[in-house]
Amino acid sequence: MERSIGIAIKKANNALSRDSDHFAKQLGLTGMQISTINFIAAHETTQDIFQRDLEHEFNIRKATASSLVTTMVAKDLLIRVPATNDARYKRLLLTPNARQLATKIEAFFEASERRIQNLLGPAFESTYTQLTQISTDFTAKATEQSKKD
Repeated sequence: MERSIGIAIKKANNALSRDSDHFAKQLGLTGMQISTINFIAAHETTQDIFQRDLEHEFNIRKATASSLVTTMVAKDLLIRVPATNDARYKRLLLTPNARQLATKIEAFFEASERRIQNLLGPAFESTYTQLTQISTDFTAKATEQSKKD
């Protein structure tokens, strides 16, 4: 195939990942760690955040999320706190150390998002909708397939 949308998406994803990894490295973190800090900072005032929320938000496996959280706890970026209604579940909260970084991280992601919106122009909304649909469809198919295996 001469032109592949899958390869184009992969290349765009790699470019975005390299950009966030470069920024994260300046903070002594990884791209996934800054994404996690940004996600928790954006949602912790309106909802409890658990490891399963990271799995869903970033489409990562349970083991990957567990390793991520464990590393971030060891780096004094996250703490695990028992949930109010069920102590078996541990809420994820940012430490003061991570909270200090959250503003810089949010500014980085906002600038990155503006660059993407400027590049896509009026096609931004439809592109976002279609990429979300691709992710949903392929994730559902993979889930279905793993149940058969």
